[in-house]
Amino acid sequence: MDGQSVSCIVTVRQEHGLHLVPCSKLVKLVNGFGCDVHVRNGSKLADAKNIFDLMGMADFGDQLEVIVSGNDADEALSKIVQLFESNFAE
Repeated sequence: MDGQSVSCIVTVRQEHGLHLVPCSKLVKLVNGFGCDVHVRNGSKLADAKNIFDLMGMADFGDQLEVIVSGNDADEALSKIVQLFESNFAE
């Protein structure tokens, strides 16, 4: 994919980790971008456009690396960080 690759560390602040609601919000957000988005937790790597990849991959307090590649990577990463920092607006 053309464009750049950027990454950032985010912390899971949801009491029950990445469960259905935050995962669905993240998938909905990243599917609005044309770039590739992956989330890494240790040795686990998930496609952030696939809810089944994301569900249950992180518990409260886990730090995740969000890796975004493509033309709109900066904008996508910024929106993803905002989502995590807002605690998924829960």
